[in-house]
Amino acid sequence: MWDWLGRNSDRLQALGGLVTALAALAALIIVPMQIASADRIQRDQAARDIYREFLNLTVQRPELARADYCALKDPKERTAYEAYVDYLLYTAEQLTESSPDWRGPMAGYLADHRGFICSKADWGDYSEGVADLVKGVRADCTPADICGQD
Repeated sequence: MWDWLGRNSDRLQALGGLVTALAALAALIIVPMQIASADRIQRDQAARDIYREFLNLTVQRPELARADYCALKDPKERTAYEAYVDYLLYTAEQLTESSPDWRGPMAGYLADHRGFICSKADWGDYSEGVADLVKGVRADCTPADICGQD
């Protein structure tokens, strides 16, 4: 056996180098896929956590979920409501980036805040997905929806 190893050592070294190169190539392909998969799982979990917090906020402050923006006169109430809608938009951004299946539910939540969405002019700070949701709500705006208290 030692004699065979001695005669074939060059071939075995070449084979060992080839196996090492193939293992390195496989690592270059598999490791980024695993990292991307772990990142996607983490983003999805974070989006669900944000949604859970949004639901908790809605339960704790149900008056914000159905508030009439145009009827709010108290500055504290307006500030709380605007923060609520900002958090809704943040939640929509996280969820729609996680999965496009969330577009429908988030569009429904945003439609409940048509007065605010129709009254506010600047929507440039949001992701493309949220901007599309806002455009969808704004497409249905009527003059009665705009309260002019931006």
